[in-house]
Amino acid sequence: MKKFRFAGLLIAAFVLTMAFASVAMAGCRGSQNFVLENGTGRTITEIYLSPTHKSTWIYQDELGKNQVLWPGQEIFLDFDPMDNVQYWDIKVVYDNGDEEYWYGLDLFRIYHVTIRPGTIATIDTV
Repeated sequence: MKKFRFAGLLIAAFVLTMAFASVAMAGCRGSQNFVLENGTGRTITEIYLSPTHKSTWIYQDELGKNQVLWPGQEIFLDFDPMDNVQYWDIKVVYDNGDEEYWYGLDLFRIYHVTIRPGTIATIDTV
């Protein structure tokens, strides 16, 4: 009798774990919104975003006209719910016209990205 009770508890624990995991994953899917922090030490004048598999930048100049992202400053990037794409690329343009790129960011898991010089990024995930 104890074996059956233990097996029942084990199955119940497994079912609960799977239920919580599926809810957590559902909460991530389709929620690509994230905070981008300028850790480059340079002034950013333009931010572009695109799904990794696309050859054009879907979101262009996310800062807006005549806006900049100073070193150490952050911006919240909000996506259209229709953009149910997991991997994205980022392009920034600096105040001197130089460009830098970060590729293949998993925005289903990332909620904060600090971009750094040389296409290095510090990433916080769920």
